Amino acid sequence: MATSRSDPLRFYAVRLLVKDFDRSWRFYRDVLGLTPVKGHGQPPYGEFVSKGRVVVAVFDRKLMAQAVGLDPGRYPAGCVGKSALTFQVNDVDALAQRLRRRGVRLLQGPTDRPDWRLRTIHVRDPDGYLVEIYSDLRHG
Repeated sequence: MATSRSDPLRFYAVRLLVKDFDRSWRFYRDVLGLTPVKGHGQPPYGEFVSKGRVVVAVFDRKLMAQAVGLDPGRYPAGCVGKSALTFQVNDVDALAQRLRRRGVRLLQGPTDRPDWRLRTIHVRDPDGYLVEIYSDLRHG
């Protein structure tokens, strides 16, 4: 999934797709001692930083599955899975066009997600892992 040099993928975070948001939030905050920066324990999404950089995000698995049109189940190919890699680009629509030309099947997108303040696409890597690529949602 190469992008043009003018709009490289920038790794954002590993997103863990969790069954019990509150329990997972408390684990990363209270047990591991990570610093929360977004979500502050309010489902369905939150991020933790280390040294000023987002290192892990937790998101409700059922809501992620709903967002990308997959089943929230455990492991079959039609399920959302337990994690998602997230990348940021300047123009998710341009990347979506390039991926389609290369034969990549988009699961969803490009899709405006106002609650997330993002425009996203979702694909699977060759081993079936969910990959989200986004750009900031432009208001206009």
